[in-house]
Amino acid sequence: MGIFAKRFQDLGLLFITNTVLNWTRIFHLRRYAEIVMGSLRYCIEHQWFDLFVYVLMPNHIHLILRVGENHSIEQILRDFNKYTAQQILLTMRKTDPQMLSKFWVGTKKQKYKIWLRDVDIKNVFTPKFLNQKAEYIHQNPLKDEWRNFLRIERSEDYEYSSARFYLQGIEDKYLKLSDFRELL
Repeated sequence: MGIFAKRFQDLGLLFITNTVLNWTRIFHLRRYAEIVMGSLRYCIEHQWFDLFVYVLMPNHIHLILRVGENHSIEQILRDFNKYTAQQILLTMRKTDPQMLSKFWVGTKKQKYKIWLRDVDIKNVFTPKFLNQKAEYIHQNPLKDEWRNFLRIERSEDYEYSSARFYLQGIEDKYLKLSDFRELL
């Protein structure tokens, strides 16, 4: 392994996909999207992780991040999922009680569930993989199933995405992003 490859691998970047139970669409509603965006902002501000690339789709989220010191990805995901689920359910009870049945699991431990238990996590070992995943994330809103639903024509038009930051150089209005191009 070359020196650059080893140095890049040691950066500890992760590509993460977190999905809503039954792929139910909720984040197209601003009240739920802002809960997730606020939680991401908290994690960044408290140095839980550096966020490089993201998109919050109506039923899932993709992230490329690097876990901060004194944290683990397991702890971050546990706390992030627990907090956002609690806040989403509280909001849903007040504003959209008819939606609650979509998240009913009715076990002894848990009545409702927002996030799937299994989060997809992949190590980002190469610049090529990083670029591929960043492109995939930014193009996600333009897939046929989403383009009309979200009413967008360009990836940078989607509000809950880092695409505008990378394609137009405009600071993200929700999150302080770290620029992955500085790692290449």
